[in-house]
Amino acid sequence: MIEEDYVVSVVIPAFKEVKTIRKVIRDLKSSSSYNMQIIVVDGYSNDGTEEIVKEEKAEFVTEPRVGYGRAIKTGIDHAKGDIVVIIDADDTYEACDINKLVQPLLKDESDVCLASRLGGTLLPGAMPSMNLFGNRMFTSMYNAIYGQNVTDTQTGFRALTKKTIECLDLYSDGMGLSTVFLTEAAKRGFRITEFPTIYRPRNDHSKSKLNRLKAGWEILRILLLGQA
Repeated sequence: MIEEDYVVSVVIPAFKEVKTIRKVIRDLKSSSSYNMQIIVVDGYSNDGTEEIVKEEKAEFVTEPRVGYGRAIKTGIDHAKGDIVVIIDADDTYEACDINKLVQPLLKDESDVCLASRLGGTLLPGAMPSMNLFGNRMFTSMYNAIYGQNVTDTQTGFRALTKKTIECLDLYSDGMGLSTVFLTEAAKRGFRITEFPTIYRPRNDHSKSKLNRLKAGWEILRILLLGQA
């Protein structure tokens, strides 16, 4: 099978990102020659997100259950591709890097690939100091416990083969799912790679939904106890 024949499913969890979702979809489409299935999983935004997604000819799925991880898992359930890409809807990531993310999986050099912000470039104001501290701490813990050497466990831009996903126990519905992908992959001996990317500040109209305390406690439990 030649690369252009592969189907790449892109899952975009979204909640009230009407100001940025169009650009993310367009950047993805203009940056890749793969057959692409774009799935936006929305938590009842009611801000025009649905209309924009449909205008851009992407799939729109409403997920009434709460949770970042729940939205991603719903998107995976709808994914038809050989490779699943996950990217946030807030246009902070370089969507045009999708080929860099997918290539190691297509070449069978990796099972999971991460777009690393901490190993790349953080533009001024892109990541609050507390988030940066927490990310570095959790990444160091992950590397020490699971024998890995990654730089950004909490990135919201990653790719996994569908075969890999089917082997993982994705037990978190919250922000901790990003960590679960990696702990589960490491336990099962899957290959995890990354490449440096650029991380931008949020659009003025885009608000973070992250509850630092809740997310941090969940990630800690996943790293140490293997439970959300």
